[in-house]
Amino acid sequence: MLNKGSSAMEILVMMVLVVITSGVILLLVNAGILTVKADSSSEPILNAEFIPLGREGSLVVKEFMFCADVDDLFHCGDPKVVFKLGEEIHFRFLVESSTYEGNVMLLENYRVRGPDGKVILDVNEKNTYHFDVASNERMEQIYFKDHLVSEEGDALGVYTFELIVENPLLNKRVTLTEEFEIER
Repeated sequence: MLNKGSSAMEILVMMVLVVITSGVILLLVNAGILTVKADSSSEPILNAEFIPLGREGSLVVKEFMFCADVDDLFHCGDPKVVFKLGEEIHFRFLVESSTYEGNVMLLENYRVRGPDGKVILDVNEKNTYHFDVASNERMEQIYFKDHLVSEEGDALGVYTFELIVENPLLNKRVTLTEEFEIER
């Protein structure tokens, strides 16, 4: 009987040692102390994203505005939320993001829902706007601008605009929902 207990204890101790050793090796590889030779494939050898180290930071959308026009310096000419049918709908916003290892990478997507709630425009991953810059700062503020065009066939009423901004370096994503109206 004593033999069965000691062999079970040995197996448990070995399993704990294997887990601890594996964890230490993964941390050393993730920190860059140990390197792994990769073959010619583009797939990463070790995906250590499950280790919650070093991916802290913030991503915030600030100062969102619909405008009649936005100039090259991101000044909003005539801020408004009610537009005439056929008019251009400009918008601008400020994104404040933490840097990660001296870099900022932002992806901008948006979706517009009509007065009936159906998606009428979806600027998704294929049409996304990419922003990538190196930085010496801890936080960066980046202005964005874009515009939509309402057409004669568009329905009158209140539209919902969903802005999606993502920083893949921080694994952060933020969604902002605003409304604007189209009238005759």
